[in-house]
Amino acid sequence: GDRIENSRYVFKMREPQMCNIVCKLKLDAKTAKAFKEKIDDEYRVNMILDNLPLVVPIKRVDQDSTVYQIGFHVGLKGQYSGSKEEKFFIHNHLAFTVRYHRDLLTESARIVGFEVKPFSVKHEYEGKWEEKTRLTTCDPHAKHTVVNSNTPQEVEEGKEIIFTYDVEFQVR
Repeated sequence: GDRIENSRYVFKMREPQMCNIVCKLKLDAKTAKAFKEKIDDEYRVNMILDNLPLVVPIKRVDQDSTVYQIGFHVGLKGQYSGSKEEKFFIHNHLAFTVRYHRDLLTESARIVGFEVKPFSVKHEYEGKWEEKTRLTTCDPHAKHTVVNSNTPQEVEEGKEIIFTYDVEFQVR
């Protein structure tokens, strides 16, 4: 529906964050089916920050310009290389960019843009899952960030999904 709710993504102005873990979810049959239906129907996730809509920047190669789509897709359908079987993948890592103007006299800031690059990443970690578990696929201490979806997160019953995000701030 179209109702505004608070999300689990927490930002502090001008404090960049890397590989924040939001939650871990083990898919049961019902949840996997629901995600697949949303991906199949091309659902988009919409967010606002300071009353600005979340947009996905898309570079246009033909005109050397950028277009913006409001919200991001829950996931995508695709195949592994060498396979014809179509799979469902969820966007479980979000790389946010918050653009802002800075008032030089007061050092206050005003948000002027809210962008995201969604990724599908099969996160991994060593040992047992705990509150302070560090991911091997996304670790701020090792300066290991998510930059592509080489190993995407499949949506299937019994699969474990870890949701993560980065926040970057850019002065405009």
